[in-house]
Amino acid sequence: MPNSFEEIANRTEADDPGYKAHQVFQDLDRFILFYEEFSELVVGFPTFGTRAIINIDTYLYSSIQGTLESIRLVLEKGRLGDGFALLRKYHDAAVLNIYTNLYLEKNLNREDTIVQEVTDWLSGNERLPRDNYGGMSEYIEKSEELKPVFSALNKNSEYREMRKRCNDHTHYNSFDNVLINDNRVYAPKRIELLNSFKNDLENIFILHLSYIFYLNDHYMRASDYMDALEVGVSPEPDSQYWVAPFIQEIFSDLIVVKYPEIAEMIKNKTAMHLTIRDEYE
Repeated sequence: MPNSFEEIANRTEADDPGYKAHQVFQDLDRFILFYEEFSELVVGFPTFGTRAIINIDTYLYSSIQGTLESIRLVLEKGRLGDGFALLRKYHDAAVLNIYTNLYLEKNLNREDTIVQEVTDWLSGNERLPRDNYGGMSEYIEKSEELKPVFSALNKNSEYREMRKRCNDHTHYNSFDNVLINDNRVYAPKRIELLNSFKNDLENIFILHLSYIFYLNDHYMRASDYMDALEVGVSPEPDSQYWVAPFIQEIFSDLIVVKYPEIAEMIKNKTAMHLTIRDEYE
């Protein structure tokens, strides 16, 4: 067992009880589990417009799961600046996923049509038509299909401020960004910045799911319908419209609470049995 001198010598700001018990770690655990389950849920849905045998999003969601695990590791070490750099990567991945789904939907005329730009990206031969965050964001912003969701998400400056915060830490845009990544430097605003991180993380998560559920409502489908078919049993009536419990839970806890207008948009656009309020209780 290390003596008190060793404990003091090895102590970092991440050992502070308030830091270690911060809600952001519970949120990360929840989102990590969500993307693991989401990756497994969508694997059976074909990605029309490509030659992919397995849904390409299943790999992206698994990759995002890994990015969130990496975020948790660096935050546990008190490397808050690196956490923001990885948070920007998570935001990039969410925007990429929204963009590819939107681009495929807008450029697919028939189920047997290949959307060459996305197919070339999958094979590693080309970058996406808009191979940067700005280009993909602009494509999403100008989309008539996603305009209602975009307007609701951007009614204030939260997302712009979040992106600026991530960029500042990624590029060390001020000396404070250098210091906050040193886990042995006392920073009075460390917990305050961790609070911002928690909010930014939640906002990216909500942005990602709001767009994807609005575009691909079938991604919410519980596995009961396909499970029955696979074992040769007749599916229960309307089971193709059942929502996976873990999706209903996250939808109710986050999207309904923070963006009730988006929750209503998604519910009104889908035939899925999505619950806005706790009608099942």
